[in-house]
Amino acid sequence: MSYVDLYCERLAPGLMAEPVNTLSNLAFFAAAWLVWRRAASAGAWRARGRLLAALIALIGAGSFTFHAFATTWAEALDEFPILLFQLVFLGLYFRGVTGWGRAAVAGFLAAFVAAGVGAAGFPAVLNGSLVYLPALAVLSAIGAGEAVARRDGWPCLLGAAGTFVVSVGFRSADLAVCPRFALGTHFLWHLINAMVLALAVLGLLLSARSGETR
Repeated sequence: MSYVDLYCERLAPGLMAEPVNTLSNLAFFAAAWLVWRRAASAGAWRARGRLLAALIALIGAGSFTFHAFATTWAEALDEFPILLFQLVFLGLYFRGVTGWGRAAVAGFLAAFVAAGVGAAGFPAVLNGSLVYLPALAVLSAIGAGEAVARRDGWPCLLGAAGTFVVSVGFRSADLAVCPRFALGTHFLWHLINAMVLALAVLGLLLSARSGETR
């Protein structure tokens, strides 16, 4: 069976040939637990917060599976939960916080997916991280918009965007650092990105709650 070799740590096929890249995905489960707990005080957004917590856990499970097995089917399990989380997060934000209509949200999500597909056509750029730049741009814009609107979630959302820059940097550097650091830096992408997701969801919940109380 062919395997997918994308990261510095993997030197051979086989189960758990990327132990650090695999086990670092436990950070997503910690982030999911934190969000699940915080969603309990989110009022009307409790169920939506816990849905996003479950999706964070799904991201961790998918990425864990991919780095453990490194097959094409496992790669699909890695990629799909990430896209699903992004679409659900953005849909909840634009519908529930900014009040966009269904048609506007659907059009935006279609454009967002198209941007990601276009970026995926350049896998050599930033070690394949170009695909995450649309999400970074949108998250930054959301954080800035929340700051202007003075809703409570803006520090978390802008913090998530800034932290996302760092995590994308480590993901992009993975293969480049191989000659000097054989472990690579992809595991840092996992650890820091778990923080990104937790901050983003907590920011969303804070903004939604502050909007309800005004």
